[in-house]
Amino acid sequence: MQNYYNNPCFNYYGNYTDNRFIYANRQNTYTLDRQIGDVNGDGVPDMVYLVGDKNQNNFYQNIRIMVQDGSTLHWYVIPLNPNYSSAYDSWLFLGSFTGFSSKDIMVSLAVGGSGALTYYYVISFNNNNVEYLLGPEQFESIIQTLKIEIKYMDNYKVLVKSNKLNQSYIVDVSDRKEFYEGKVYNKEGKLIKPLDGFLLDIPHLYPIKTDGIASYKLMAQNTIAGTSHADSLGYTVTYWKYDRQSKTWVLDPEYFWVTLG
Repeated sequence: MQNYYNNPCFNYYGNYTDNRFIYANRQNTYTLDRQIGDVNGDGVPDMVYLVGDKNQNNFYQNIRIMVQDGSTLHWYVIPLNPNYSSAYDSWLFLGSFTGFSSKDIMVSLAVGGSGALTYYYVISFNNNNVEYLLGPEQFESIIQTLKIEIKYMDNYKVLVKSNKLNQSYIVDVSDRKEFYEGKVYNKEGKLIKPLDGFLLDIPHLYPIKTDGIASYKLMAQNTIAGTSHADSLGYTVTYWKYDRQSKTWVLDPEYFWVTLG
C-alpha cells in the first residue's frame, strides 16, 4: 500500500491568510458539502467545508477540506491524497471514531464505474493537529485479511466463507437458473466445472453507532460477485472500530454477515 500518510503534503495545514490564497476568489471552486461541529476539541462548533474545482464534465478535482475555527475564526486547509481527490459526488460526516470529545471528519468521494467505486477518508483534527486515521487504499488490504472465498456448489448454491473467522453462509441462486443453466450448471443442477466467485475488496463504508455512548464504527459493505462484476449475489457486512493505541481498525464484533440484494 502506498505510504502517503507520511507525505509532507499531508502534514500541511495553516491559516489561509498566511498562505495568501483565498479559495473564495478562485473560479470554478465549489462547496460540495458543509457540516458544523467541534472538530478541534475546544468545545466551540467549527465550520467544516468540502470544496473542489469543477471541470467541464461536472467532475470535481483537487477536493480538499476547509475548517474555520469557531473560536478564532482562523481558516485551515486539510489536503487529500492528490491521487484520490476527485469525484462526481461527495459528502462529509462529523462524528467521533476515536473516543475524543472532538468529532472526526469522514469524507466520501464517489468516482463511479461499474462497481460504484468510492474513496473514503477519516481524519482527526483534534487540537488543530491533522491525523489521517483512514485513507482510500487502506480498507482494501484490511478486508483481504478476512480471507473470504466464494465457491459455487451443486443445486444452485454458493458458499461464502471466511477462513480467518471460520464462518460461512450458503446463498441460494436458484432464481438465476435461466441465466446459469448451460453456462454454470447442467439441466440436473450439477456444476459443469468448478467455479469460484470473488469479493470486491474495495467496500462501501458507512458511519454507524451500535451503542449510544460508544464511538462511531465503520460498517463495511463488500459486493459478492458471481460470474462477473455485474453478477452481484449480495454483500458481506462487517463492523470496524478504531483502536487509538495500535492506530488500526479492528473488527468488532469478530463476525461477518451476508445480505442479499
